[in-house]
Amino acid sequence: VLSWRKNFADSRFSATFTGNINNMTITDVKNGNLDEQTFFGERDKAFLLASAPDSKFTLNLNYDKDWFNAGLGFTRFSKIELLDFQTFEDPADYGGFQNQIVAATDTYDPKLVTDLVLGFELCDNLKLNVGANNLFNVYPDQQDDWTEAGGYWDSVQMGFSGTFYYTRLGFNF
Repeated sequence: VLSWRKNFADSRFSATFTGNINNMTITDVKNGNLDEQTFFGERDKAFLLASAPDSKFTLNLNYDKDWFNAGLGFTRFSKIELLDFQTFEDPADYGGFQNQIVAATDTYDPKLVTDLVLGFELCDNLKLNVGANNLFNVYPDQQDDWTEAGGYWDSVQMGFSGTFYYTRLGFNF
């Protein structure tokens, strides 16, 4: 986490950068004589690896002046790969197990999501915020309909619902 703040004559600016870098590998599955694809197979391995993506970085910029404040956030999600329900089909339909895994692989390329909030202090005890999450309506890469939810996207960190606009009214007593 890196954080920086600067006070000016009648305003403040701050920037915060956070991130994580992961390197997870699965080297050995101890399932004895049990079928590997039934007990922690390729699909399960892909879900575990996708739960800790290679990286995620966030930059938040905030500005405050008198009755107004603004926040701008950027979040970069790294590439992940998941295996869809094609892994439960007959491998012969794909020309073998390895071809089936290739067909079942859903790749979600890195994406950058931008959030914006504007705040207005209407009086001492009343504040209005207007904002947008995923301001530029960024979606994960579209997949076939073999995904976990049966739609175009799996449940990925960045979400799959596009832009969300909101207003918030805050009272202080």
